Amino acid sequence: MRMACAAIDRGGYTALKAKDGKSGFELAKIEKPDLIILDYNLPDIKGPDVCKLLKSHSDTQHIPVLYLTSLTDPDYVVNCFEQGENYLSKPISVNLLLKHIDSILKDKKSQN
Repeated sequence: MRMACAAIDRGGYTALKAKDGKSGFELAKIEKPDLIILDYNLPDIKGPDVCKLLKSHSDTQHIPVLYLTSLTDPDYVVNCFEQGENYLSKPISVNLLLKHIDSILKDKKSQN
């Protein structure tokens, strides 16, 4: 999380941090960020379950999600894409992460 947050800050964005899925969901409802970066494996609930919560709540359903995870098994990757979300595997390149963020936010802006 530290490396991703440092990269996000370096890219000129502001990173909000949550220690687990439930607190991340609550934070997203309050702050309504432009993008959520979500790990697949979280201490309390799995990332896809958090994503389902986000997509079922009116305040967060429009927020794009980028899965950032060390899981590279095709079943995990397919699960992320089946939810209509983005995927990037760890370890991350700062430049690649920022390019993904820029691209997702650009797409979101063009849809509005």
